[in-house]
Amino acid sequence: MSHTPAAGAALGNELRAGTVAKVGSTKRIQELNGMLHANRPNVDITRARAYTKVYKETEGLPSIMRRYKASAEVYRTLSDVVYDHEQLVGWPTKRIRGANFAIELHAHWLADDLPNLRDRTYDPFEITDEDYKELEEELLPYWKDKTMAVQWGHYVSQEEWNRGQFGGISDVSNYLCANGSHFIPAWTDVIRYGFVKYYEEAKALLAGLNPNDPASIDKRIFYNGIIEVLEAIRDWGERLSASCARKAAEEKDSVRKKELEDMAAMMKRVPWGPATSFHDACETAWAVCFFLFVEGAGPSITWGRFDQYMYPYYKADVEKGILTPEGAMELIEELYVRVTSNVWFQSTQMAYIFGGYYRYPHLDVGGLDENGKDATNELSYLCLRAMRYAKTTSPAVCLMLHQKTPDSLLYEACELAAEGMGHPSFFNCEGLYEMLAHRAAGPDGYSNYTRKEILKYGSPIGCVEPGAEGLQYGHTDSGIINVAGAALMAVTNGVMPIESDNMFAGKLLTFETGAPESFETFDQFYEAVKAQIKYAIDEAHANLLVCEKLLAEQFNLPTFTVLLEGALEKAVDATAGGAKVNIGPTMQMVGFGTMVDSVAAIKKVVFQEKEATLREVCDACMNNFRGYEDLRTKLQAAPKYGNDDDFADDIAVDLWKWFADCTVGLKMYRGHYCDAAIQMVQSNVGYGAMTGATPNGRLAGMPISDTMSATQQADTHGPTAAARSYGKLDFPAYTNGTLLNMWISQSELLEKS
Repeated sequence: MSHTPAAGAALGNELRAGTVAKVGSTKRIQELNGMLHANRPNVDITRARAYTKVYKETEGLPSIMRRYKASAEVYRTLSDVVYDHEQLVGWPTKRIRGANFAIELHAHWLADDLPNLRDRTYDPFEITDEDYKELEEELLPYWKDKTMAVQWGHYVSQEEWNRGQFGGISDVSNYLCANGSHFIPAWTDVIRYGFVKYYEEAKALLAGLNPNDPASIDKRIFYNGIIEVLEAIRDWGERLSASCARKAAEEKDSVRKKELEDMAAMMKRVPWGPATSFHDACETAWAVCFFLFVEGAGPSITWGRFDQYMYPYYKADVEKGILTPEGAMELIEELYVRVTSNVWFQSTQMAYIFGGYYRYPHLDVGGLDENGKDATNELSYLCLRAMRYAKTTSPAVCLMLHQKTPDSLLYEACELAAEGMGHPSFFNCEGLYEMLAHRAAGPDGYSNYTRKEILKYGSPIGCVEPGAEGLQYGHTDSGIINVAGAALMAVTNGVMPIESDNMFAGKLLTFETGAPESFETFDQFYEAVKAQIKYAIDEAHANLLVCEKLLAEQFNLPTFTVLLEGALEKAVDATAGGAKVNIGPTMQMVGFGTMVDSVAAIKKVVFQEKEATLREVCDACMNNFRGYEDLRTKLQAAPKYGNDDDFADDIAVDLWKWFADCTVGLKMYRGHYCDAAIQMVQSNVGYGAMTGATPNGRLAGMPISDTMSATQQADTHGPTAAARSYGKLDFPAYTNGTLLNMWISQSELLEKS
């Protein structure tokens, strides 16, 4: 029986079930997609082995020297395998879908998680017996007491160390293990000139140092390290070229033989030198992407405005007659397959919160050019169409919308959305650009970006964060503030209910804002809610300052640094402030709808209707509403955010502003200010699991509300009323981005008979 290809969500279910995988616009892409899905996520210890070797050999040398030498060693030892069917070259790991993890950040938890890594519930990883043994006996013992989390523990108490990672209210655990993420490198520059440009620049700057200048001491170490890293990248290209040539010599098929010979020649050109074709440009885009994923530990190495910087190569090749739109789309589809192979490696705890192996790369199309005109071109359409064929989870294809977006491009985006895969994301350019204008600039301040830079280079990173190509660095997913839990703490006087899966269950988790019976008015209680939110933000800020100091001193990122405009000239690493605009750590709010509904319920039931006391609500939450079913029903019946009801929405508007105001005035380690943001979809499940019952009637352990959306199933008046509620909030105040998740049922779209 022939199998009719499924579409949208149905195909997604089949992909996950393993019944179908070979999809794509051409036979090549179908085979590569099949190869991707034939491999399970696996651990690669190449990076861990290289770092351990170098650090053992360089005891006593300056920290940045050791770090840069280790990065160079990684590039020197990366796999040079070339597979059938591929026309782009190079893989970050020995096997497809591998994780070349950062042992210097992960060893402390991996030492405990290793026995369960293969069969844990969330995001299990395959690992060979040989690599398992080497990790267990040689690599982890060296690193487990040297990670960033362990070093952070030297600056804080054991209780603070636990609260910041396992308390679930003011959380910095993601930041401790995800250095090197949320970044848009200087794509236009590196594709146009190649890494050789930075190599020559570093050599010239080194030669120009004055040995009688005290600043030259550290700069000399910096430039020598950068040069070694870049030489390793050059040598990687030579190795891959040789590998293609060897494979070509063995190939019997004349067509494939010519492809391999062309790939061997290409790898002598890029990424070391300038791209001379669309194929070259795609290879550089791929190589830079996985270099950064290997060097860093976090998610979201972003391709940014792909259709803009790639279009000149596409246009030139089409005009020469050496490229067709179909050929270009095949290369784009291969990029999609390859980037999907870059899986995120996390602890068991973090996999529960950020599960799915996904590393949040973005690829953005549309938007405006530097003169404010619509920037749509042929590649904009091809990038959207390529995802309809490749059907991969990565990258997150995004349409940057504005009033001049052509209807035809919007239609193409809607065609992709109808596939049901979650692509594309839709971003409002006006809001994005306003966020960038105030990025990391403090109350009423302006960022260092020019208007033209924002228009030309501005695009989303990761989930929703605004960034700019080659001009910005800093981890944008940092301090995570569970505001639903903070509101609960105002009810329980800082104690996490015993009925919760939390190591602080039944204990004081935050601070005492007053016993429930001490609040005589709603205003008094409301001030306690705000105090708990501010406490959580301030606690995360203090912890993140220590993390920033450790990153700047010991966890440097040379490849990130060379791909930042001006960083080489300043001789300042990305982690130490080398970017034109330094951002992060940031404050990410999760559980907004649950918080608003909890406060609204208490206002209505306790202080207006007087149908219960705050002590009774506290006791109900402490007991997970057992014996308090009638009270729970009353709390659930209170007005809810997301229904265009000002009773709840006024609270939402005020607490939205309060969170931003508490955040944007905080000074960070590198001299800039903090940014507020909304935490992504999915983390609400993990943080909900750690949170006791909340005053909106939610039971302990259940998910809290996701993103800035209404509480699940609480927006009962339809999508229009929900949109009106959301529209009351000041989006640009959240300069690290906002995210709205709306599910609209088919019945709401169909005309009622």
